[in-house]
Amino acid sequence: MAIIEIEGIFHNTKSSESLSELFRNYGILQEFKKDSFIFMKGEMPRAVYLIEKGYVKICQLTSNGQSVTFFIRKPGEAFGLAEIILNHNHPCYAQCLYDSQVWVLNANVIKKKIDSDIGINKEILSLMTSRLIYQQSIVELLTSQSVEGRLALLLKQLSTPGSNGEQFIDMILTHEEIGNIIGCSRQTVTEILNRWRSQGKIKYNRKKLVICNINNFLS
Repeated sequence: MAIIEIEGIFHNTKSSESLSELFRNYGILQEFKKDSFIFMKGEMPRAVYLIEKGYVKICQLTSNGQSVTFFIRKPGEAFGLAEIILNHNHPCYAQCLYDSQVWVLNANVIKKKIDSDIGINKEILSLMTSRLIYQQSIVELLTSQSVEGRLALLLKQLSTPGSNGEQFIDMILTHEEIGNIIGCSRQTVTEILNRWRSQGKIKYNRKKLVICNINNFLS
């Protein structure tokens, strides 16, 4: 199973220190419950957001109510910037995967900083460029990798290291959401995970997944 090392759904686009400080100096830290929406598709952007704690998915809802996940934003990451810059209504939904704490910065504050602070401009440009490269990476991933390869890479990027070569993953995504991200059905995700478990590559339940040996897993 060959793996191309590219950025994944949890790509490294954390906000720079001074941009983070802008949120903490001028923003308001708000609590959002699991499954609640931070903003809705079509709404006028009134703020930008920085995650202090929790995870937020950027998603669409199909005509039959199915959620299609495009990105996962994690602690330290900002979102909602593009809509402010372009003065464009939100094209997607932002929904909390866990109970979350999110810094909310009024749109007028960030607009004034963009107009007056070249340092903030550079940081936002770097952040948005990184995300554009990520989008290109996703296209490459979807066109060049098998479903198993795409799933293995996603799980690697969701994991945190443990002992003895093990990697741990909190199962914040359903099998259906994973399938939406890597471009396959929920059933295919379930079948692959069950096969890997029977082969001893992973251990998992509804709350946690363990990759038993990351080097063997990706070979």
